[in-house]
Amino acid sequence: MDEDRAPQTVWKPAKRLRALKPVWQAAHDGRADAGALASLLDSGSGLVLRAAFDRVRAFDADTGEQRWAWEVPGRDVLSAVADEATGGVVLLAHWPDTSEGPEKAGVTALDTASGKGLWSARLNLSGLSHHDSGLRVGTVALSGECALVTTGEKVVAHDARTGRHMWSVPHEEDHGVRIAAGGGRLVVVTENSDTTTVLTVALADGAVLWKKPLPVDGPVGAVGLLGADPLLLAVEGEGRRGPHRLLRLDEDGGTAVEIPMTGGHGTIRTAPWGVNDGRRRFTAVGDTLLAFVEPSPEETLVRPAGFSLSTGRHLWTSDHWGIVALAPHRGHVVMVRHYDESFSSQAYVLDAATGREVARRSIRRTGSDEPYTLHVHGRRLLWVSTSSTAATAPVKAYDWR
Repeated sequence: MDEDRAPQTVWKPAKRLRALKPVWQAAHDGRADAGALASLLDSGSGLVLRAAFDRVRAFDADTGEQRWAWEVPGRDVLSAVADEATGGVVLLAHWPDTSEGPEKAGVTALDTASGKGLWSARLNLSGLSHHDSGLRVGTVALSGECALVTTGEKVVAHDARTGRHMWSVPHEEDHGVRIAAGGGRLVVVTENSDTTTVLTVALADGAVLWKKPLPVDGPVGAVGLLGADPLLLAVEGEGRRGPHRLLRLDEDGGTAVEIPMTGGHGTIRTAPWGVNDGRRRFTAVGDTLLAFVEPSPEETLVRPAGFSLSTGRHLWTSDHWGIVALAPHRGHVVMVRHYDESFSSQAYVLDAATGREVARRSIRRTGSDEPYTLHVHGRRLLWVSTSSTAATAPVKAYDWR
């Protein structure tokens, strides 16, 4: 199981008659139910984190014991969380739950193992659009030793563990600016006056690598930044004649791969119903990009599909619908199909390159339980629930047998 691509034998047998039962269920803390807004797995410390609007709790992946809890300070609410825990650090932003709250925003770095604050800074994030009670994506990012925060005017880089200011880079003024980091670079996407600009910056010193307009023809309604390594964008054109496609940009900002949103594969859905964890709506596994497609106007049940990141070619579409949570794992993807009316869900393991089903299991659960997201830790599946109540565990674990 140490290889980048694990052999399919680790998932055998292909099917099992008995449903998987939880090996542990984390305890509800007795407070008012708070829906999950984010969840991270820190493999180094063996902890799974579940974030709600007012707190972050960390559970031991081996036992389910709560190792620490961090309370969002004062009357602040959680407003952003970096997509990954990197180098034993989790980065998040928070602000008072008022109309003027973003003007007094805080950015805090936590030590993943202990939950103790490493550093905190106050920033004015009022230049960023945010209109709902969820998290604002693309505000903070972690990569290597860099903790990155964007405002409406610039991106500021701090040392992830000390908070020391490293560098800052200005960007075009935009209330919807988004950032992502990976592969030694920061990516900044801004939209202004019907023009979308992509800026890349070296994480080592803040030097601008390149800055270019989005390489598409036609009016653009919105651009989603899906990742920095590889650099993936979701372009939603304005009007029926506008460009609707996924783009992978090369090292110089040119178009390396272009995947139409609608084609022989059906229609790619950027916000598929039921997939609560926004990070998993598009997932890169090796050379395969996993997305969710509606196969045809007559066949509207959304299903996972694979596309080649090197050619853009549609590789496969799964027969499985009703997928609400998934996690990549060493060349494979584990998916959970959820039924509200049943007391069991189905877990499937697919080969990401071919879409072939390698194994499946039934998962025992309570009727009110719904997954927010899924993590894989060794042979253990970590189910993070959307809610936490006396009847619904915030996190639970299943061993793959």
